[in-house]
Amino acid sequence: MRNVLLIIRREYLVRVRTKAFMFFTVLMPLLVGAVVVLPSQFMLRASSTRHIVIAAADRELADSVKNQLTVLRASGEDDPMQNDGGKKNQQDFEVSVETPLSEALRQQLIGEVRNGNLDGFAWIEPDAVATRKGIYYSRGTSDFMEASLVSRALRLALSGRQLADHGFSLSQAKTLLGPVHVDTVHIDRHGANKSNGLGAFFLPFVLLLAIYMTVLIYGLYVMRSVLEEKTSRVVEVLLSSVSPMQLMAGKIIGVGAVGLTQIGIWTAAGSVLGSGSFAVAHEIIGDSMKDAHLSTPVLCLFPVFFILGYATYACLYAAIGAMVNSDEEAQQFQFPVTLPLILCMVFATAIIRDPNTPFAFWLSMFPLTSPIIMFVRVSVSMPPVWQIVASMAISLVSLYGLVWISSRIYRIGILMYGKRPTLPEILRWIRYA
Repeated sequence: MRNVLLIIRREYLVRVRTKAFMFFTVLMPLLVGAVVVLPSQFMLRASSTRHIVIAAADRELADSVKNQLTVLRASGEDDPMQNDGGKKNQQDFEVSVETPLSEALRQQLIGEVRNGNLDGFAWIEPDAVATRKGIYYSRGTSDFMEASLVSRALRLALSGRQLADHGFSLSQAKTLLGPVHVDTVHIDRHGANKSNGLGAFFLPFVLLLAIYMTVLIYGLYVMRSVLEEKTSRVVEVLLSSVSPMQLMAGKIIGVGAVGLTQIGIWTAAGSVLGSGSFAVAHEIIGDSMKDAHLSTPVLCLFPVFFILGYATYACLYAAIGAMVNSDEEAQQFQFPVTLPLILCMVFATAIIRDPNTPFAFWLSMFPLTSPIIMFVRVSVSMPPVWQIVASMAISLVSLYGLVWISSRIYRIGILMYGKRPTLPEILRWIRYA
């Protein structure tokens, strides 16, 4: 046991002291914050005033578009007819109206936009009510937010005009054009809970991606660690003091500890940057994710299935590193091992939509896919307890078998040099090790 602890300590310290680990672990959250959060904050919370002109042949229609645009910016809602006191955006609009239309006015407004005196102007032709079309001129195609706001304001103004022509009042038009909210209630064995369709789909997919990436990345780390020591002949010195089984176990646990350290640092960084990130996400997607949450069983089972998945694939990657002599040879063996992980991602959407199909059940019982697929099922809709226990038991039994097989391959392959071993040779290693 002492030898295993020494190997774990060495594998851990060697990797956490590297510049690559420090750069990827410490600077990655800062890089993500700089690339994603800051530009989004600047885009969504710009304090400058946007100068826009509404040019229309009909003064009443132009004033209606201006009013709708003002209500939209003041409410912060996607639909300005639904003005219920939402959060106000810090960016202001200064909207003016120009009538009547003429080619001289169009050229004048284009010149002001070109010179920077205007940010943009909407051109509404006399037949806009019939054609339901308009033109928005701006300095660049990047002004998509303003163009979208003007488009919605024009749509509502034209719809209100058409309804008014059929005898509807302004309040009736607002009611007809207002949005319809549908609440989603999730029913399971424990009762009924208010949920959200997007949140119920997106959150399990994020957790699936987290397990997939960490298992794949740190499994490859184990393989490269074994391959580096084999090619440098350092392993020959190590095996004079420890057994192959102890060496493989120390590498798997040590690299896994490095992974957990990295995840812990990223989690802490996410909690620090979380307020700004969540604010930006709320501005972008609104309340679509407000009901998404992680239950206590899901939080407790996440590390369990992560460890099972990592240990399973780490054993396989350690065996690959012991068999081959170069990165080129390793790449040819990686695909069969990585294929079950790829299948998990391919079928993830279908399983999230319906986690109780026979196909999802059997994937959650297959040893190479059960740690990921069963966790996805748990995060979407809690399956019966016996299925969770059966999946974990199958994973543990298969893990024991993989450790037995991988250790035999590792014991002989780690000292074999020269040509790449064939499948019959690998089977003989397992039989006689």
